[in-house]
Amino acid sequence: RSFAAAALSMGVTAAAVNDVVDMSNSTHGYVTVNYSSSARLKVGIQYNGGKTVFYDCPSGKDASFSLDKGNGKYTVTLYRNVSGTSYQQVESKSMNVTVKDSYAPYLVSTSEVQFSKGDTVSAKLLSLQERQADEAKVIAIYNYMASRYTYDNKLANEITSGKITKYIPNTAATLKVPPVSATIFSLFAAMCRSQGIPCALTKGYAGSSYHAWNKVNLNGKWYQIDLTYAVTRSVKNAKTLHDCVSPLTYTNTSDALAVAAA
Repeated sequence: RSFAAAALSMGVTAAAVNDVVDMSNSTHGYVTVNYSSSARLKVGIQYNGGKTVFYDCPSGKDASFSLDKGNGKYTVTLYRNVSGTSYQQVESKSMNVTVKDSYAPYLVSTSEVQFSKGDTVSAKLLSLQERQADEAKVIAIYNYMASRYTYDNKLANEITSGKITKYIPNTAATLKVPPVSATIFSLFAAMCRSQGIPCALTKGYAGSSYHAWNKVNLNGKWYQIDLTYAVTRSVKNAKTLHDCVSPLTYTNTSDALAVAAA
């Protein structure tokens, strides 16, 4: 069975825990989960009673997850693996959320987009384009990554096929060890967010292939940027924002952002 089917059908009583799921920062666009377990952990986020989206969750430390569907009712549930594809619910919380700033979910550090003030991810961007306008910073990040990285097809295939059952991107490690990566979209988002530039990590399909890419907001408009496309097609040395925007057609499964053409 799929994880979603197993989670929905298990019917196990939640464990007695305190504040495993912390929704106190929901108005700032994110929720935090902290639980220690040797078992694989999953966080499920459901919006307005719709489809639940699942994320791998690290153990034993605060892990943040964006509430990026807009204002409404969110149900956040932590599960731990008990065997095979069977999961036990640890804790679940629901809340009607009103986010103070619609860009907030795209500016926070999360389990998939990791950064902190003064860390290597933040410092790298400052070394590329200190005190420049946001558009120039995005172009600088794009060129830095497009010219240094190649795509790890083997790792990507193992993740999408399910051979690798748990994978949480580590942006600092990706920055430290180029040139091969399957999660450069996470690093791109982290570098943008570290400088206050709203950036979404979006998942869906490019043609028939499952894919992940970014959407970055500049002057109130969202632009589609695909670093995987850039490194696999050797599209680099961008001079303008238009040069960074992907020409591919995507089917979006993880958010509903409107994207502007550059």
